[in-house]
Amino acid sequence: MSTRQLRSLTWTGVTVFFSGLVLAQGQFSNFVPSNNIAHLFVAGDTLWVGTSRGLGRSTDRGLSWENFRKIPEFASDGIFAVAVEGKAVWASTGIDKRIDNNDIQTGTGLTYSLDAGITWRHLPQPVDLPSDSIIQYGINRMRILPVTVPEQNVTFDISLRRGSVWIASWASGLRKSTDNGQTWNRVVLPSDNLNKISPTDSLTYAIDPRLHLNLTPFSVLSVSDSEIWVGTAGGVNKSIDGGVSWVKYNQQNQDSAILGNWVIRIKEQRIKGRTRIWTSNWQAAERSERFGVSFTENGGRTWHNLLHDVKAYDFAFRDSLIYIATDDGVYRTSDDGRTWNKAMTIIDPDNRQRFSKATVFAVGVQGNAVWVTGPEGLATTVDDGSQLFGERWKVYRTFQPVGVTRKTYAFPNPFAPDDQVVRFHYSTEGREATVRLQIFDFGMNLVRTLLRGALRPGNIEHDEIWDGRDDEGRLVANGVYFYKVELDQDPPIWGKVIVLQ
Repeated sequence: MSTRQLRSLTWTGVTVFFSGLVLAQGQFSNFVPSNNIAHLFVAGDTLWVGTSRGLGRSTDRGLSWENFRKIPEFASDGIFAVAVEGKAVWASTGIDKRIDNNDIQTGTGLTYSLDAGITWRHLPQPVDLPSDSIIQYGINRMRILPVTVPEQNVTFDISLRRGSVWIASWASGLRKSTDNGQTWNRVVLPSDNLNKISPTDSLTYAIDPRLHLNLTPFSVLSVSDSEIWVGTAGGVNKSIDGGVSWVKYNQQNQDSAILGNWVIRIKEQRIKGRTRIWTSNWQAAERSERFGVSFTENGGRTWHNLLHDVKAYDFAFRDSLIYIATDDGVYRTSDDGRTWNKAMTIIDPDNRQRFSKATVFAVGVQGNAVWVTGPEGLATTVDDGSQLFGERWKVYRTFQPVGVTRKTYAFPNPFAPDDQVVRFHYSTEGREATVRLQIFDFGMNLVRTLLRGALRPGNIEHDEIWDGRDDEGRLVANGVYFYKVELDQDPPIWGKVIVLQ
């Protein structure tokens, strides 16, 4: 459970470009706030996205976007969780803090609106006082470790239910507020060696996330006022009395168990009078655990396991249709996982924008439209039976237009080829042109010929993707590289990119 793994679930700091008009509520543009989008929430006709450069919203199916990054109540750019219920919108923010040459994820607070984004309020990241060392749980006075700092205290998930706010904040545990965050109650979960707890039990363990994986929550779902589900690094926990008593289900304590104990997402599916709870499972501590997804139709007593060894992030449902966002693309099933369709290649034939990798972090359904987000933007496809699922996509990406000027730039810059690609952005100056693009090292030695005689139209701007490899397929070394864009017989246009692993 490294910082790198956690960051892959949230955001990776991709450099983006944004231009727009500053208005009272936010910033409007034709672009999403960032190309790195980890979170998606579909609320009726509205799309909310949580990105590495702030919170965004579209009320017209992605044609235009409102960016809330400039709102002072957002403490930092990185959005780690988004939840919406009616007019209530909550988001958590965080940063990577450099400590002893390590990036430590650090919570910077919660920002919420009760009027659908017209006004916002900021709350600091919930922490304890040093004196908060005892918690009363039923007949027990239990010792707790006060979490007094925001480091490793990031809110990774939020669930809203009729005025109650539940947050899963990793090191500082599960907390609940009924007064919009003015006060937070710490919620006691079972220790690693207990499968259930209730207030009448005699309990002796200390509430310390350093000692118990099940005390480090990552996901939370409030199905009703009484039914709460919480995913931790030690399993999935269920309460049917509003978070007082808990039953824990994990890979070790059931015969028909979940695949892996690190439960990074929990979603509810309602179909034909039945309710299913879905979990996305990652490997935590035991070798017997596996990546994949699990679901239960009987409240957790037994689980069905699908997509073995696939790293999954999110779910969306439309009646019996199930969509799962994974490292391996978007999976779709209409028969409860007996057969699957998978969309791996996401490319827009109209603007030539594409995802260079299959990874998608989030998925949502809006009518017949299926939306996906990932480290390279936002995309949508129509699933109405008129074509194969994922056959045709529309891709939304953020970039700074260059128009008909002789300009080019690279983004992200610097970039790390081990887990990123870089895009060289340019235009053909309003005309169809034959393009050659070459990359050179600092000594002006040719490293890679990316394009040779490629025909590009003049009605759109272009991104050419480089994976950081030379013409022999080898990853290049760290350093400064220059690239040259040649349009027909015109003088070349030069740009610079820094490779930094």
